[in-house]
Amino acid sequence: MALPAYLVVASMHGRAGVPDLARRSLRWRVGVRWYLIALLGVPIASVLCASAIYGLAPLNALVDKWPLLFTVVVPDLLLRIVLFNLTEEIGWTGFLQARLQDGYGPLKASVIVEVPFALWHLPGLMVDTGGQLPLALTLLGVFAIAQLFGRVAIMWLYNNTNRSVLLVGLFHSAYNTTVNRFAGEFIPGPAESGFLIVSGVVAVAAVLMVVFTRGRLSYKPNHVSQLADAPLTKGSAKMPGTLTCGR
Repeated sequence: MALPAYLVVASMHGRAGVPDLARRSLRWRVGVRWYLIALLGVPIASVLCASAIYGLAPLNALVDKWPLLFTVVVPDLLLRIVLFNLTEEIGWTGFLQARLQDGYGPLKASVIVEVPFALWHLPGLMVDTGGQLPLALTLLGVFAIAQLFGRVAIMWLYNNTNRSVLLVGLFHSAYNTTVNRFAGEFIPGPAESGFLIVSGVVAVAAVLMVVFTRGRLSYKPNHVSQLADAPLTKGSAKMPGTLTCGR
């Protein structure tokens, strides 16, 4: 997703837009608390939630199997950051969701982006279900609902970290690692229960973000991407509202 995002930005704005996307993609100078939220918020909240359901079993598993944090969980997290989720979010958040937010607001942007984001995962679900389209579409619906809350949380994190795609990529990676590795090792029950607990934690957090920010998700129109100020190349079309919001 990173390369297509840069190519589209270059075609629309020429060289003026590419540096802005690059700066946001690698923006690391944010408060330490945002790193803690991005990397540790989901796994810690998931363990606490699981402990409310299963008692001390998740905490005991952490104590008994703590080396797995360094031999399984951290390597998986680093792999996802470097190879997958950060580059994904350059396209999904750094380009698409950020532009839609400037034109339509943060909540609508999250909903709109969730549609292609969910469909992006359909081929993988087809493989996982052995080509059973009805089952793949059912799983896609569950995935889309769960990940819509994730996109809301991503939008809130993006706006609170001075538009850092890097922090968004860390959050996305931490979520996926929590679902696919952390929950399986430290949360009792089948994989489905771990998915539901982790997704439920993110859903509750996203609802609270919407409530406490009154739907704005900390969006500040005067902090729109510099892409809004970059001239479009000849033949390019404006996105409705993108160049006028906040002026």
